Amino acid sequence: MLRNRHGPREWLESVAFVDYAGETMSHLVDTSEMYLKAVYELQEEGVVPLRARLVERLEQSKPTVSETVARLERDGLLRVGDTRAISLTDEGRRQAVHVMRKHRLAERLLIDVLGMPWTDVHVEACRWEHVMSDAVESRLQTLLEETGVDPYGNPIPLPGSDDPRGTSAANSGLVSLKKWLAKKNLADGGSREVTLVRIAEAVQTDPGLLASFQQAGILPGARLQVTKRGKGVRAGVPGGDDIELTVFDQAHLFVK
Repeated sequence: MLRNRHGPREWLESVAFVDYAGETMSHLVDTSEMYLKAVYELQEEGVVPLRARLVERLEQSKPTVSETVARLERDGLLRVGDTRAISLTDEGRRQAVHVMRKHRLAERLLIDVLGMPWTDVHVEACRWEHVMSDAVESRLQTLLEETGVDPYGNPIPLPGSDDPRGTSAANSGLVSLKKWLAKKNLADGGSREVTLVRIAEAVQTDPGLLASFQQAGILPGARLQVTKRGKGVRAGVPGGDDIELTVFDQAHLFVK
């Protein structure tokens, strides 16, 4: 299956042709916001943010990532530690929370009010997050029913909320399906049930994959039956169709 069909690089290229109030969207995209949001996502998933992880997440070259990280460090938005781990400064965290909040509120608007397909709202919200004003963000908070989570089960950060590690999967009592399977050590043909809570940002960029999840009932809050088949893993709701999950998929589904 094609991975990241609408990944960050393809999106950055495509938005240059989308007109928004007389300007091209490429003029409105903030590269700093994309990097800060990516660091936020990694921390939320319990992954140590490194330049290599940003190369994977943003689908940009190593030199580009290194240059941008260095610039954000000079601007006081990121820190790079002795172990090369990247962290958000107070101001970087504030900006990351701000853009992630807009992104996840936009997702709720698109699905709850506009009725957009669940498979497509993430890609569309990636456009909205960079152009949404603070006034619209505030109005959305009033308009939308308070659920506390986006359509993929991830928490919508509150205004002025603290470090994303506070709502990380680990601190929320969650573990990736990959780690859960490693602990269960299922025999070939063995099955166990588990509850899916979150679908991480990294797999939301592939509408085809999300459609497969939806067809198999792999949705936030669902009780899943996970089965070992040879070297592979299949999952779905008990009694329904199931699909094979790659190691990448397993690493970005958070369960309890």
